[in-house]
Amino acid sequence: MPFSVFIDMTVSACVTVWSPGPNNILLLSTASKYGVKKNLRLMLGIWTGSLTLMCLSGIFCSALSTVIPGIQPYMKYVGAAYILYLAFVTFRRRPPTDAAAEKEPSYLMGLILQLLNVKIIIYGLTMFSSFILPHEQRIPVLFLYAVYLMIIGALGNLIWAFAGNVLKRFYSEHYRLMNSIMALLLVWCALRIMGIL
Repeated sequence: MPFSVFIDMTVSACVTVWSPGPNNILLLSTASKYGVKKNLRLMLGIWTGSLTLMCLSGIFCSALSTVIPGIQPYMKYVGAAYILYLAFVTFRRRPPTDAAAEKEPSYLMGLILQLLNVKIIIYGLTMFSSFILPHEQRIPVLFLYAVYLMIIGALGNLIWAFAGNVLKRFYSEHYRLMNSIMALLLVWCALRIMGIL
């Protein structure tokens, strides 16, 4: 994979998984309520589910391009369209409320949340179809990219968990600016995927 594509993938991945979503909002809420230590089981469940989904995304996209040769050029447009949709949703997103997370966090809660998280499923499919598979097909390397994508998500989870009330308060006060910046970065990534920039 060319270094410029790797950088584009990393920026797109960070903006996608570090933006407010089901995992990050739950971590924000539970960390402010129970503390980071009690969130470790929840985060471990999220990370296990994330690695599972990244591996399945790589296998699915690789198998699809083998079964339907020539689909790869079209998949980048599907991925770019999804990233543009995420930009729109991110721009319109409101701050989280205190109503989230009443139950004490657990490993199983994190695992199930992640395995059912449509944002992360489509994230994995987009990263593999738009960035990775056009440049790499070897299974061990695809697994390393799955781990890399999971680690990016894990870093985002840690940021949201450690930030707790501080980030919650800051995001509530400046959500329009933060959402606008994240949305513009996503648009930039989508345009790069389509080869416009």
